[in-house]
Amino acid sequence: MNKDIFTLKILRYTSIITLLSLTACSPKVQVVEKVIVETHTVKDPGSVEYVWEPPMVDVVEVPPGLDPEGHYYRPAHEEVVEIRQGRWKYKKPVDKKTVK
Repeated sequence: MNKDIFTLKILRYTSIITLLSLTACSPKVQVVEKVIVETHTVKDPGSVEYVWEPPMVDVVEVPPGLDPEGHYYRPAHEEVVEIRQGRWKYKKPVDKKTVK
């Protein structure tokens, strides 16, 4: 009987020591605050806004190439061809009278 009580005491103290060691090594709790910053842009009269227009591309199938003896030196493949480069263009102003 004394042996069982002694074993239970050792188990209890071991578990307490283990819990204390784990809580001591746990990472610190950090509180993160979210800050929302609102900005308002003021458009100067006479200023112009630009909009990026992406390039226009197409996928073209390229046939296999032959050397003078009739051996293939380039397999057939698809290639992306740029038809028009990307560019900055003026943003069209919106007429506030026509927009409902």
